[in-house]
Amino acid sequence: MSNKQKQSGFTLIELLVVVAIIAVISAFALPSLNNAIANMRLRATATNVNGLIQQLRMQAVRDNRAYTMRIAVVGGAGGLTTLYIDSILPATPNALPNNQYDPGEPSVAIPADTIISDGTGGPATAPPNVTGANPAYIKFATGGLMTFNERGLPCNNPPTCNTIAPYVIYMRQTRPLSVPAWSAITVTQAGRVKAYVYQPPNWY
Repeated sequence: MSNKQKQSGFTLIELLVVVAIIAVISAFALPSLNNAIANMRLRATATNVNGLIQQLRMQAVRDNRAYTMRIAVVGGAGGLTTLYIDSILPATPNALPNNQYDPGEPSVAIPADTIISDGTGGPATAPPNVTGANPAYIKFATGGLMTFNERGLPCNNPPTCNTIAPYVIYMRQTRPLSVPAWSAITVTQAGRVKAYVYQPPNWY
């Protein structure tokens, strides 16, 4: 009688089948995973911009004067688009905002895959309350600035800032394997700020 035991294991064909199945599953799952990660980055950026606008409003009320959020490219060629509050720095308390970014000013850097947009080519529906508003929401990308007066209300004619006007900021995130994604931050006439991310067919 032979004492040889039957060897167990996978054949080459079985291993190839398993590898093929894993490859097929990955092909379907990877884009979804990448989009989920990109969605989190986009929402985080919108939340950061929301926070900067809230800071802009509080700073205007605290100092009893109008302040403006502007847009600039920081870091020279290849630098990041940055939103910043054109502030009076502690080192120069008697100076006026100088319409340019200075180190130390509150700011948010926009990731390289995201651009500030006027909404062209974006979702067919606007964020809540934007469509039909009177006065119409000012698109931040058009003028590149947003101002709050000393009462914490958004206005569009600094430095007097006596015309109250709502704003909307659109951000478009490019994705190599998918259509662009969108987020928006709205500022009502009353100064309420809210961030949205577009998940078809609605803003959330």
